[in-house]
Parts: sequence; structure tokens; C-alpha cells
Amino acid sequence: MRANRRLRLAFSCVWLLPAAVGAVPEVEADEVVVLFDTAAHASGEGDAIEWIAPVHGWIYEPEDSRLRKATLAAGLRAKFGLEVSDLTRANFDRRANLFFSDNERGKRITVRAGSAKETLPASTPNGHFHGELRVGAQEAAAALRKDGAIDLRVVLDRGDARGFGGTVHLVPRRGISVVSDIDDTVKLSEVADRRALLDSTFFQDFRAARGMAAKYREWASRGAAFHFVSSSPWQLYVPLREFLHAAGFPPAVLELKSVRFKDETLLDLFKPGSETKPRQIEPILARFPERRFVLVGDSGEHDPEVYSALYRAHPEQVARIYIRNVSDARPDDARFGALFAGIPAERWALFTDPADLGWPEAD
Repeated sequence: MRANRRLRLAFSCVWLLPAAVGAVPEVEADEVVVLFDTAAHASGEGDAIEWIAPVHGWIYEPEDSRLRKATLAAGLRAKFGLEVSDLTRANFDRRANLFFSDNERGKRITVRAGSAKETLPASTPNGHFHGELRVGAQEAAAALRKDGAIDLRVVLDRGDARGFGGTVHLVPRRGISVVSDIDDTVKLSEVADRRALLDSTFFQDFRAARGMAAKYREWASRGAAFHFVSSSPWQLYVPLREFLHAAGFPPAVLELKSVRFKDETLLDLFKPGSETKPRQIEPILARFPERRFVLVGDSGEHDPEVYSALYRAHPEQVARIYIRNVSDARPDDARFGALFAGIPAERWALFTDPADLGWPEAD
């Protein structure tokens, strides 16, 4: 109990920073903007096609507080026995600093893709801003990269030589999209073990699940588009994106969890996917109603429950459900029998080796 009180006190102390107030139109020299990669969908027909690109980003002032990092480290040591070592110091400092960043509210960011430009609604108290950029067919064609995406850039004041950019993937109306969990599906995290999960989140190098990157690259070669969904917070977007790239996963859009660290909501970081993933996946299905989806997750937590419910709600869109077996489960276990009752056997599989996963050519 005393350790619990120390951890709660540590978290309540380190998050209490006054938020920035007032609307400031420009990005200041001490602020950083992260543009999250997004997937655009097509509206209209023929020459009248317009790409509708969601824009989502985060503006913050980096922080490097030794006191707050020491307080967090003490809390993790007292509660979970986790220690900062010479080997894990760089990871801990970087990730903790991202958590402690001073979110900037009231900022109106202007973004550009090709010749299309838009000033977005003001950032919210967590520093996030959302909007939409419409790019005409000719504008998109002129800006198109070889990988079928276009660059998105923050428009900065003259004299500011920095560059803040992201990617907009132009996803066709029809085709296959893969919606994949991250933790324990493509990244070894041990979500069911709170201590191991915190160790992975703050201290250890991220580790890829065997064979998953090769399978996803195979699917990408067939034209699949990718969305990764996770209960990890947006503060870890850049380290996660770097990990996925280094591990050889194809380019993807990430959907993470919004958490504001002015209070004790760090303890809600590990809210079950049954509460968070439907809110992440349903909008993807809605934006691409003519595409078919392969849902990939793991047996450790609630992916089978979430995905089977999504199949029942969208049977024409959900082509396959693949569950990575991390819990020594069997397909005939009572859990899977109840969840997948009435769902055709060829539509779902519990797997150990990703090489066994098939491609849904046609049903």
C-alpha cells in the first residue's frame, strides 16, 4: 500500500504543469510539431475525384526535467521493482521526456500537400490538432511519390529552416486493408504482465514478433494498405514508427490512445483493448466502405472478442480474422467456440507461424 501511495504521489506531482493559454498562430522556435501519417479516401468520380486527407498532429515544447524523471523512476522502482540502468538510460530518458512534454494548446497549424494548403482548428489542451485537407486529382498526381503517397508539411514562418512533415497514403476505394494490433502481435510486449509491459514501454528496446514483418511485406506486395492500432499513447508515436520501420514492416497509419498527463491518467494507459479498439477501427471501416479488411491480433487479451464483434457488424467488409497464439490456446477452446460460432471457419484462424496465413483473394 505504501508503494502504491508513493507511485500515485509521483504521478500526480510530475504531471502538474500549467497549460499554455491563448491562441498563437505561429510555431515557436522552442516547439516541435509531429504530423501523424494518415490515410486519404477518394470522393467523386473521374476528373472530379478529390482526395480527402485527415490531418492529425501534436505540438509540444520538449522537456528534460531531471526531477520529474527521477520521481517517475522512483515510482516505477517502488511499485514494480524496475530500475534504470546504464543499458536502459537512453530509452528511459527519451520516452519519459516525451511523456513530460509541455503540450501547447490554442495553436493554429497550417499544413500543405502539393499546392493544397489548409489552416487547421486550434490545438486542444493535449496539444493535438485535427482537420482535413482536400487535394484535387491533378494536385495529387503532381505530388505523388513512387509509393503512392504524398508528403504533408507544416507551413512555418519565413526564416524558420526546420521541417515538420508527415505522409498521406492515398488508399483506393477498393482493395485489401490490414488492421493490425501492435503489442504482442507485431511487437513483443507481454501486455498481460503489468511489470513486463512497463519495462517494455519505458526501458527496453522494442522487439519484433518473429515472421510478422515478412508476412506483412508479402501482403504489401499484393497491394494491401496497413493500419496499426494500439493502446499505446500518442507520445510514443515516433519511437514506435521508428521501430516498425527498422523491423521491416511496410508503411502504415498508426491509431494510438490519447492520454493527457496533467493528472493520474498514466494509470489508464493499459485500459483493455475491448474499450479502445472498436473506437479506433470503426472509423477506418466507415471511411473505406468498399474495401475488405484483414484483422490481425493476438490471444493474450481482447482481440478475439473485438474482432468477432466487428465481423458480425460488418460481415461484408471483414474478410479474415487472424489471431496470433500467445497463450497456448486451441481453436476448439470454449472461448473461441463461443466467439466465432456461426462465423465461417475459413474466415478466421488461430496461428503460431505467420507463414501459414493465407491471402483472401476472393470469398
